[in-house]
Amino acid sequence: MAFPIARHLSVPFFRWRVASAEGLGNIPRTGPALLVANHVGQQDPLLLTYAILRATGGRAPHTIAKWKIFHSQFTQDWLGTIPLYPDRKQTVARSEALLRSDELVLVYPEARINPLPTIGKVKTGAARLAVATRVPVIPIGLTRTNTPPQSELGHTLDMFLGRVRIRVGQPLDLSRWYDRPVDKVLLDEVSAAIMTPVAALAGKTYSP
Repeated sequence: MAFPIARHLSVPFFRWRVASAEGLGNIPRTGPALLVANHVGQQDPLLLTYAILRATGGRAPHTIAKWKIFHSQFTQDWLGTIPLYPDRKQTVARSEALLRSDELVLVYPEARINPLPTIGKVKTGAARLAVATRVPVIPIGLTRTNTPPQSELGHTLDMFLGRVRIRVGQPLDLSRWYDRPVDKVLLDEVSAAIMTPVAALAGKTYSP
């Protein structure tokens, strides 16, 4: 599914903001996939959606949105947002339903912007979705082209002016965890199996 408003993102204003993009061919043109990226700025969802749209012939990912302005049914339908509900189980359930409907779902397990050279402990939603749905999991590494902003205004301006480099890896083989009971040990192991290549693609290290 490509969202009507998202189709119009393919304009020069967005093109120059993606400084480089590698491996976009690893994102499938059909069928479901869980896209997992690190988070370097407010611009990330917008620019990744633009790059994915161009690479897949019009497929836009559903992205988990923290800001309540993106929680309305209108933005869910037109922008493909997934609300970050107070009860996180609802968010996971909504994401799982979309994956089972052959959609692309984009998540940021760090759940915050991280300018540091290491990725620390992450949320387990991506790991839960990976083992529950058994869809292809695609790691994505993002890097900034400029110094991270030091103020709220700077972070806001990132939404409109920030630039990124995108590197997309091969689908991950997580089958060794599919038939094990879902507990903390499994979720930590699956999170490491996902975030270690994400960190490498972003030129970082994963150190939970």
